[in-house]
Amino acid sequence: MSLEEPVIRKNPPPVTAGVGELRFQTFSGTVDYEITGQMKTLASAYSPLRGLLRTAPEIADDLFRAGDAVLKLDDGRDCRIKVLAYSAGSDTAYFEIRI
Repeated sequence: MSLEEPVIRKNPPPVTAGVGELRFQTFSGTVDYEITGQMKTLASAYSPLRGLLRTAPEIADDLFRAGDAVLKLDDGRDCRIKVLAYSAGSDTAYFEIRI
């Protein structure tokens, strides 16, 4: 007979999806985004929230090269973002929100 410890399962963090306005060096336009984590704690988050955005591959490439941008969420909040990853030819870029 073996005694196993009970498995504690956490609920996955909520995902907030929307359409926002992305602005960086040479671009200003609409993108789809998904942010993982508690959006209501955005201002007091002790670790940055992360997400992804989808746009045309050439815009995603330019965004990755720029590195930083502003994403206006569909609730009106402006968030500074730092691009973390992107694959050449992809329409998806991954970011974290800077507070």
